[in-house]
Amino acid sequence: MTTHVDHSHEEVRVCAAPQWVRDADLSQLTTRELEVLDALGKCLSNTVIARRLCVAERTVKKHITSVFVKLDISTRAEAAVIATFKSCAERCPRGH
Repeated sequence: MTTHVDHSHEEVRVCAAPQWVRDADLSQLTTRELEVLDALGKCLSNTVIARRLCVAERTVKKHITSVFVKLDISTRAEAAVIATFKSCAERCPRGH
């Protein structure tokens, strides 16, 4: 005997991120810049990021500047929103 479960009533969740977040082109970031973006998404300080990546804090600041320019953003908060969306989209690609 085969049991059929009707999933037609299930709601498909669509991310409600702002358009500027969905439009962020992460393909233009280097691997290191993506690591820094992920760290910004976790609200880590430059000092902590530098320690985790084994680089100077000055290098982290340069990477952050590069991320801001490439993504056309100007704050760590904007970077954190983009990083969070990216992380969410990787975990749950359906609906993004």
